[in-house]
Amino acid sequence: MNWIDYRTAVPFNYSRENIKDLPEQAIVTIFADERERLFEAALKIPYNPYRTDEQEKFIAEAKGLSDLLSSESRKLIDHELYEGYGAVLISGLPMDPDLPDTPEKGGSLSPDYKKTFVTEAMLMAFGNLTNTEPFNFRQEGWGMAPLIDNIVPVLKLKDQRGAGGYSNDFPFHCESTWHRKRPDFLILAGIRSAENAKTLVFSADQLKGTKWYEEAGMMEGRFRLKAPDLYLKMEAAGIPMGTPHHSSMSPLAIKEEKVELNLNFNGIDCIDQEAVDWMHSLEQFIEDNSVGTILQPGSLLILNNSRTCHTRTGYIPSFNKKDRWFIRGYFKRDLWAGVNLDMNHADKQLFNELLACGWTDAEGKLTKEFLRYVFEYKELEKLDGKMQQLAQNAFGYTPVAGSRIV
Repeated sequence: MNWIDYRTAVPFNYSRENIKDLPEQAIVTIFADERERLFEAALKIPYNPYRTDEQEKFIAEAKGLSDLLSSESRKLIDHELYEGYGAVLISGLPMDPDLPDTPEKGGSLSPDYKKTFVTEAMLMAFGNLTNTEPFNFRQEGWGMAPLIDNIVPVLKLKDQRGAGGYSNDFPFHCESTWHRKRPDFLILAGIRSAENAKTLVFSADQLKGTKWYEEAGMMEGRFRLKAPDLYLKMEAAGIPMGTPHHSSMSPLAIKEEKVELNLNFNGIDCIDQEAVDWMHSLEQFIEDNSVGTILQPGSLLILNNSRTCHTRTGYIPSFNKKDRWFIRGYFKRDLWAGVNLDMNHADKQLFNELLACGWTDAEGKLTKEFLRYVFEYKELEKLDGKMQQLAQNAFGYTPVAGSRIV
């Protein structure tokens, strides 16, 4: 089948000059007493999230900070994420008191780069409200998989449509839509802002009463989502992707009478020209009805990844050590769920081989014996041909229980 790459067929060409603000219903401002309680508690966490041996302890204590929020704030956030807009901007959050320069590169930070980790604690505290676990993909940070991903402009990556890039307008997408471990929630926490760098959001709620609601679920089999080129390049360099290259699902689906979004306008193939035209019309509708916000210091944006899609506008950094800086976290329910044991013959054979060599247990969960290949993919090169292939296939079972890298 000759699939048509949508972005090649329809080059990106949207001005994004008149962006409406995020609706008031999707903004929650933290009360002053809440902010003070959160600030004091965050400063008391004795662990460093950028030290591997302290990371789990930091996460556990930071999660507990969510108990300091008022019941009113929690109800507002919960309602908007599940029943309302699907996105919530939290403002008025505490900040680190002694902030260093914006890092020159993104990803993880060296453990001594910051003196305090208030913003990182807010990321985990508000992530805890979604009853999910933080994680990241091996391919992020060029194989370093930073659990807390610092996003900053990087000159040599200026044209990249992703972390580090800044010079172009990035198409709308749900985060890692095609991946078997697609995040349920994405959280962005602002540290420094840029005047013209807007985070844009489109809510599935805006499809109510439109033809799109009527057509949701009718396009099954006419599109396929695909992995980013960067992930494919890293797989070719020896970093297993741990998920199929493509995923077939309807761009719009109905679940419990609500529309779910499965979109990435920069990573989708169409079966024919009619499908291209349909997708183009949908993209135009989303561009015309999106809203935006500048992610300010002390603000945090939570996105329900099946009810919203998002992007950013292009901007021009000054590279004066005070450029835009935010941290990003992925959060997922059932992060450590095992594989479906009701599998076909080929899957059963793989499962039995993994079980025989001690890399998985009877429930389909990878064991800690496999962790060294997850944390250091170059260990794969030490295996012989058959075992190396088996290990590469095993990445489709990640993460190992208790670890957070997929």
